Amino acid sequence: MSHATKIVIFDYICVMKRIFLTVFAVCSVLMANPMQWRGVMIDVSRHFFPMEELYRQIDIMGNYGLNVLHLHLTDAAGWRMEIKQYPRLTEIGAWRTRALWKEWWNMRAYSDSISGYGGYYTQEQLRQLVLYAQSRGVTIVPEIEFPGHSEEVCAAYPQVAFNHAEMDMSNPETFRFMYNILKEVADVFPSEYIHCGGDETATQRDQYPPAIRRMNEMVRSMGRRMIVWDEALTDNPTDSTIVIMVWRDAGYARKAMDMGHDVIMCPSSHCYLDSYQDSPATQPEAMGGYRPIERVLGVRDLIPEGHSRGRLLGVQANLFTEYVPSCELLQYQLWPRALAIAEVGFHRKRPVRQFRKWAMHVADSLRAAGVNAFDLRNELGQRPQASKPVMHLARGCKVVFGENCRYSDAYAASGDNALTDGIQGTWNNNDGRWQGFCCNLDITIDLGRERAVSEVSLPFMQITGPGIFLPQQVWCNGILMQHDAAPDRPYSIRTYTLKQKTRTRYIRIKAQRIPRAGWLFVDEITVK
Repeated sequence: MSHATKIVIFDYICVMKRIFLTVFAVCSVLMANPMQWRGVMIDVSRHFFPMEELYRQIDIMGNYGLNVLHLHLTDAAGWRMEIKQYPRLTEIGAWRTRALWKEWWNMRAYSDSISGYGGYYTQEQLRQLVLYAQSRGVTIVPEIEFPGHSEEVCAAYPQVAFNHAEMDMSNPETFRFMYNILKEVADVFPSEYIHCGGDETATQRDQYPPAIRRMNEMVRSMGRRMIVWDEALTDNPTDSTIVIMVWRDAGYARKAMDMGHDVIMCPSSHCYLDSYQDSPATQPEAMGGYRPIERVLGVRDLIPEGHSRGRLLGVQANLFTEYVPSCELLQYQLWPRALAIAEVGFHRKRPVRQFRKWAMHVADSLRAAGVNAFDLRNELGQRPQASKPVMHLARGCKVVFGENCRYSDAYAASGDNALTDGIQGTWNNNDGRWQGFCCNLDITIDLGRERAVSEVSLPFMQITGPGIFLPQQVWCNGILMQHDAAPDRPYSIRTYTLKQKTRTRYIRIKAQRIPRAGWLFVDEITVK
């Protein structure tokens, strides 16, 4: 056989091998029957990211089976899309007085392109981004907030403002304004879907349901489908063409699907990546919560089964960027955690250990390519105290709450005796173990009879993002308790202790909030 013939045969084998691998990959995807929506939301309002970074994220998403980039283009901190009919949206709304969101938030003042921080994307830039994303198998879905989260809109066009933060839903001019904006948005983004926000609207409650329906009619008139956050879920069956993005509680998914809505699952308990992915003391400041990659993967356990399954469009990871001021931190918070969304979206059933090993290798390869992915190999993991129950004198004892002192129903943990149940909390304040009080603490533990006591201790949590703060002072039976050396950081857990030998039946704990109020979060009270 001649050398030339050998080369032809070798080339033929290589071509056939590539064809086989391609067909195998396609068949694997088809057999897996993946979810239609395997998304990542990036908030470019709180902090503006250059186009190059969005291209980079699209590349990574396309490589690992994530097919929807949800761009959160507008919010109080900045309007990020050129709207030609309303130029003040970017002349004023795209620029603010402070670069860091947490420094700007208290004043919420806008600026200009010369002296302000911010930026926006031109329509031509976004069209090019859409075309590139399509070539990588990624659809870009735009989000334009309505009616809330609109401080920048109200500053630029006060004629549509109800107050400083919400558009006026009773004003016909507001809907002409939104229609004209959405026409330009639809012209740039060919996606089947347009996200119109609809969340966290504090006022105008009577106007809200008809306003959302009117928005839906406008979006449908453009040949698109409207997505909103789950606040827009109502008991009206005529609203069922609206797609519900479930973020507050996974239980809304079943209700929405039973009413005929299509649903995208992104519950904050599992899918919000503005959170700590390892021991918080070792991590950059985040909004709060502890969501390691296994927690994100666990969203698959929240997906409703049964007849409603057909209305599940898919799953999504959300990265709001209040505490993400740089591209490096954006990459760090996204990867490799967002890989768990692809895993769930493809209905893969790999054991957690196997998935984690794969994600570890992906993160290694991303770092080698210059992406600042989190290093799973050096992960510390969960709070050690949460791993096993603690035995002590007050375990199982009755807790009595003082006047005007009651835990919040939203953070009740196991109820009246949660602080003496022997179960210690994780890094998460909403793990069902920490108990939250929006008041000064005043509780009494009844030991059942007089006992010899040598030490009383209890930990408090601080997460400044959602307004959880360490107490100003803590007393046990009228004596000031001392705390450990845990620093006063945006996230910290500080233990307060009284070491004093005594005999007593009752232990009264009082804690005073700092002047700025906020929440007190308390874990197990240990008595020795």
